[in-house]
Amino acid sequence: MSASDKKPLVPSSHITVKIKSQDDVCVYFRIKRDVEVRKMMQPYSDKVGRQLSNFRFLFDGTRIKLNQTPNEIGLEEGDEIEAFVEQLGGFSFFHRH
Repeated sequence: MSASDKKPLVPSSHITVKIKSQDDVCVYFRIKRDVEVRKMMQPYSDKVGRQLSNFRFLFDGTRIKLNQTPNEIGLEEGDEIEAFVEQLGGFSFFHRH
């Protein structure tokens, strides 16, 4: 087969991405490059039993907005997204007598 007979490699319209939680639970998703990441974040939150609003998702240290697409974020095949549960509160009372 000559070089002219080979088809050029066209990037797939889908990628597989791993979402990893703080406790090392990994869930893999296959998603189109031009679809909002909300389409994998919602099933992820359902799978781990928490509300989507409780999570913060990061890729390479940058927070992901749910309306962004993999193309906008720069996600490639096999990339990992970190899922953090948002921690609220953290104040205490100090009484001085």
